Amino acid sequence: MKIGFVLYEKALVTGISLAAEMLSGASRLRDRKTQHQDPLEIKLISTSLDTKSLTAGLRLQPDLTFSCEQDFDLVIFPPMWGNPLVPIIKYPEIIPWLHQQYNKGAKILSTGTGVCWLAEAGLLDGLPATTHWYFYDQFSQHYPQVKLNRQASITAANGLYCAGSINSQSEMMLFLINEMFGKKIASVIENHFSHEISRTQQQPFYQIGGQVQFDESIALAQDWMQRNMAKVITNQMVADVCQLPLRTFNRRFKEQVGQTPNQFLLTLRLETAQVLLRDFGLTMCDVAEQVGFRDAYYFKKKFQQHFDMAPKQYRDMVKAKVFAV
Repeated sequence: MKIGFVLYEKALVTGISLAAEMLSGASRLRDRKTQHQDPLEIKLISTSLDTKSLTAGLRLQPDLTFSCEQDFDLVIFPPMWGNPLVPIIKYPEIIPWLHQQYNKGAKILSTGTGVCWLAEAGLLDGLPATTHWYFYDQFSQHYPQVKLNRQASITAANGLYCAGSINSQSEMMLFLINEMFGKKIASVIENHFSHEISRTQQQPFYQIGGQVQFDESIALAQDWMQRNMAKVITNQMVADVCQLPLRTFNRRFKEQVGQTPNQFLLTLRLETAQVLLRDFGLTMCDVAEQVGFRDAYYFKKKFQQHFDMAPKQYRDMVKAKVFAV
C-alpha cells in the first residue's frame, strides 16, 4: 500500500502530518502477517530532493521526485498558504505526473487550496468540488468549468476527493481508512484522533456514496435536519422546507445522498450522539433527547445496531483510550 504526499513551498504541515499519523496508526493495528505482506509506504514527492520550506519555517526532506516511476494507491495534495496559483505556475511538472497517477488508478485527495491542482489538471471539469471558503470566488473565476459547491465541506467523484479544511480532510481520512483497513480499525483511529475531528462543525452536504450531481434543495434539507434534529421530524415537514412534493423530495434525496431521508436522519442523530457521549458529560437520557430520541431504550437499541456497542460501552472505551483492536 503506497501513499504519496506532494510537497511544494508554503504547504501546510498539518495537511501532511495528521493524515500520515492516522494512516500509520491504522497500518500498525493490522496483524503482523498482513503488515508484512502489504506494508504501508508513505513517500514525500517533490520537484527535487532538496528540502522544502513549509509553513512556520519547518522543512521536510522529499523521498522521490516526479521523474521517478513509482505508482501510488493514494496521492494527497495538502493546502497551501497564500496564493495557490503561484506554485502551480512554478511547478508545471506536477500536472502530467498527477495525470499519470490518476490514469493508473490512484485515488487523489486534495485539501483547501490544494484542490487547485486537480482543477488545473482538468480532472474536475464538470464535477463537484469544494475548496477553502476564503478562495471560493477566485476559484470560480479561474475554474468556471468546475461545479464549485460552496455548501459542502467534502465532495467525492470518480476517485477524486476534495476537502475544504484540515478538519474535513481528517473526516475524509477516516472514510479512506475504513475502505483500506476496515471498520474496526477505522473506529479505533477515530477514537484516538477524536479531538482533531469534530463532526458537529463540518457537515458534508455532498455525501460520499451519493451521486456526483449536487442538488441545492437536498443540501437545504440536510442542513435543516441537522439544525432541527432534536425535534420530531417527518419527511413531509422537510419536503415543505424544500418546497417540493413529497414523492419528488423522497426520490431526489435518495438519488443525491444514497440514503432515504429517514436513514440519513437516523445516521445523523446517532453520529451526533456519538460526539455528545465522547465530548460532554451528559446522561444517556439527555443525549437521547438532544438528538431527537424520545425513548432512551430505543436510542440504546439503535446505537447498538449502528456502532456494534451500547452507548455506555462506547463512552467507557473512549475514556479508557485503550489503543487496541
